[in-house]
Amino acid sequence: MITIVKGDGYVMIKGNKINLLPVRLTERQKIYEWCFHSETTKSHSGPPDYPDIAIATYQEFCDEYYEEYYFTGAHPEKGQGFLIMSNQEAVGFISYSAFHLKSSLAELDIWMKDEASCGKGFGNDALYALSNYLKKELNIRLLLIAPAKKNTRAVKSYERAGFKRTDKKMNAFLAEEFQLMYGNGDYGVDETMILINHLDK
Repeated sequence: MITIVKGDGYVMIKGNKINLLPVRLTERQKIYEWCFHSETTKSHSGPPDYPDIAIATYQEFCDEYYEEYYFTGAHPEKGQGFLIMSNQEAVGFISYSAFHLKSSLAELDIWMKDEASCGKGFGNDALYALSNYLKKELNIRLLLIAPAKKNTRAVKSYERAGFKRTDKKMNAFLAEEFQLMYGNGDYGVDETMILINHLDK
């Protein structure tokens, strides 16, 4: 069960272990560093495990990964980011994106700020809380998440959060105009693992 607390231009999503707070534009640099310059970066980008997945620059992060609206809430129909909070401490980041997908779908992404924040159930609770928020507030009916197949720790965590593997490729979920841009997945067709969660079941 989640609780959604709303104020004037403000929302807080309360999970069982964590709260989700909308991330602010002033926190963009910090979120980038958690993703691409932290202990957990090795799980998804750069050598030795991901020699073909370059560590993004901050400018690439802003231009290609996370545009400004993720940090302002200006376009919730496209996507938004949230801080994962545990006892008033930020322990990670979670976001949803819908701009590139078919109707009533959203793609989730999540990372923790360091290894000390992993393995404590924060990520699972954040996935659960955001999933329920998207179902209630934006009428999202299907969620997907797309890690690298070799990132077995992430895959197992997502499965514990209710996501199930599918043989469908990314193209099956994309709006027509984004087929060429995103159809291969972040890690290539053969190395991207698609997991889905039907929220209407």
